[in-house]
Amino acid sequence: MKSVRTAFPLAFLMTLVISVVSLTAADADSGYAGVFRNLSAAEASMLERGELVIRPLKASDSLSLAREDSGAKEIVKRLRDLHPNYTVEFMAIVPIKNAAKTESTLNRIAEALSDVQGYVNIPYWSQRQKTSYALFDKMEVLDRKTAGTGNAESIEVRQHMEPFDEFRARYDYRLEAGALRFSAVNLDTIVYTYQHFRAVAPNNMAWELYIFLQEDRFYVYGIGAVKAFDLFGLFRDRLEPSLMGRAESFFTYITQKISPLEGNE
Repeated sequence: MKSVRTAFPLAFLMTLVISVVSLTAADADSGYAGVFRNLSAAEASMLERGELVIRPLKASDSLSLAREDSGAKEIVKRLRDLHPNYTVEFMAIVPIKNAAKTESTLNRIAEALSDVQGYVNIPYWSQRQKTSYALFDKMEVLDRKTAGTGNAESIEVRQHMEPFDEFRARYDYRLEAGALRFSAVNLDTIVYTYQHFRAVAPNNMAWELYIFLQEDRFYVYGIGAVKAFDLFGLFRDRLEPSLMGRAESFFTYITQKISPLEGNE
């Protein structure tokens, strides 16, 4: 049986450890109150270092985006309507070193989103093949039109990315009030070329991006979501890395456009 003198220091030490852990967890979330939630201390540190946090979501209704404005609500609704079985989210924080350049930075990102032919130059790393490919090897613009007022477009394309057949997609973006929203959706069935089966029905692959200004930072939040038929899991190890890896490559590319090295200094 432990003596009272031994038990007291042990109890005090345990209380101290629990308090420190709780304080650390609270501090990790406190810097992102109203923006991101449910971040681990490691993920919060990654954001502070300027790194992109990428993590799969087990439940599409448990987004880390805590804002409740119209942009966030659009993303939540899209995910609820889609009911995806593959979902991955992306977060980044980019400090603003020159407030006078915030508008020009958002305009530059909008230009990059508008240049859909430029998507073919985005590098995509294939985990399966252990080599780098172009994100798309074909991008044909079928229709382009302004959407609403201000800086906004809706672009319909025919595109090709291995290992799938060609399919049509639509890219929409709008820039307003210091925020940029982007959405992408497939308009045709996405067919897995080598097994010739219909992997994704029309409107069942979505990319959502939200970039907004808060105080002296740009916050970047992205979602890649797919409701895919993977033959009851038989082709999951092929489909998931390919579909989610492309979303990761795209959001990484866009985030780099906000980097201080690109002109925010």
